[in-house]
Amino acid sequence: MQLKPLRFGSVEIGFPVVLAPMAGYTDAAMRTLCLEHGAGAVYTELTSAEGVRRDSEKTCEVLDTAANEHPIAGHIFGRDPKAMVAAARYVEQTGLFDWIDINCGCPVRKVVSRGAGAALMKELPLMGEIIEKVKRAISLPVSVKTRIGFNSDTADHLEIVRVVEQSGADMIAVHARLAKNVHGGDADWEKLGEIKQAVKIPVIGNGGVNTPEDAQRMVEDSGVDGVMIGRGAIGNPWIFDQIRRSRRAACDTVAVPQATRLLPSAQERRDMMAEHLRRLVALNELKHKNMRRPSRYSPEESACIQFRTHIPYYVKGMFDKKQLLMKLATLTTVDAIMQEVDALVEKNRSNE
Repeated sequence: MQLKPLRFGSVEIGFPVVLAPMAGYTDAAMRTLCLEHGAGAVYTELTSAEGVRRDSEKTCEVLDTAANEHPIAGHIFGRDPKAMVAAARYVEQTGLFDWIDINCGCPVRKVVSRGAGAALMKELPLMGEIIEKVKRAISLPVSVKTRIGFNSDTADHLEIVRVVEQSGADMIAVHARLAKNVHGGDADWEKLGEIKQAVKIPVIGNGGVNTPEDAQRMVEDSGVDGVMIGRGAIGNPWIFDQIRRSRRAACDTVAVPQATRLLPSAQERRDMMAEHLRRLVALNELKHKNMRRPSRYSPEESACIQFRTHIPYYVKGMFDKKQLLMKLATLTTVDAIMQEVDALVEKNRSNE
């Protein structure tokens, strides 16, 4: 896999295999775990420009970062150019971020219904105006995250990326599926290759990467400058180190280990879950200190509720995981969760 350091504006990503922005997942707890396990860069969760402009407490919390969390992009969405400019300036003024990323690809209904995210692919002049005005308003580099199209009846992938480039974006990340398909069906890496040939700015490919072999094939098939991993990293921060090792093995002309041999053990997964939970609790303790009004849940309870979406990914493929998953809604302390996890790990030791 021939991946070189990726540079755009003042940003350099030494290992351009990065964590995708995912609402409800990529908070500071997950981002730091992925960075420590080899991710070349990370993005915040989807951040509403209107929420930032209104100084919404919940929105601004999405932009909380941990110490030394770099390189990192502040990931914003909206359809009002003035709000997007205001949000970009706010993100820049925090001094926490290396670049600003504009979302033009989120297919979630509540985002699209507002005319934002993937809906902007149906309004290319507006998309271009937003990119151009944000770029002019700040000094940080600006990138765009988008898709190969909204549906088969709207602008195609080449029209979209040319507008992105012509409007001044420094880099683009493209999910190789139509917005209407969300995460369904195979990712179209051939179109990523066409995009790479059509523009001069760096291109990061996204979609369909769940193993080191997938990352290698995407780069070989499309020639993209970097790889973005979303769902493949949930419950699996090891994937970035695995890709690094696979790349080194390929460069040394040694056979690349099979994906099955790279899977972490049940004990390693257990230890990672414990650390992930610990970081979520610490993150929520900090949030609660800064809250303007009391929360319904304690920091530990909040962390346990948030972790429910991660657990199914951490225990994927483990024997008898159904018992744990059925109890999730009743587990509101770290000890309760880890007690069930330890019981599951013990059951799986003999199968490794």
